[in-house]
Amino acid sequence: MNARHGDDHGVNLGALRALAKRLETQQDLARELWATGDSAARLLALLICRPKAFPRDELDTMLRSARTPKVHDWLVNYVVKKSPAPRSCGWPGSATGR
Repeated sequence: MNARHGDDHGVNLGALRALAKRLETQQDLARELWATGDSAARLLALLICRPKAFPRDELDTMLRSARTPKVHDWLVNYVVKKSPAPRSCGWPGSATGR
């Protein structure tokens, strides 16, 4: 565990990515994993979800509930940036939130 970098999950990220590759995209499972609140489960959820499938309000809730730096970073970079929602709202980095 490397708490200094926001790694509170205690799992090997390479192994997590390999598992995600085997699972492929599974939006329903991703939502269930996110709902657990466990950091490792949330990281896996971010790897197997469909970023464009999340409505703006759900992304907003996810951003507010991402407590660890690693989960927040992956959420922003793997999901939020690929979603059409940031372009239509006032989030930082969006066209209206500059």
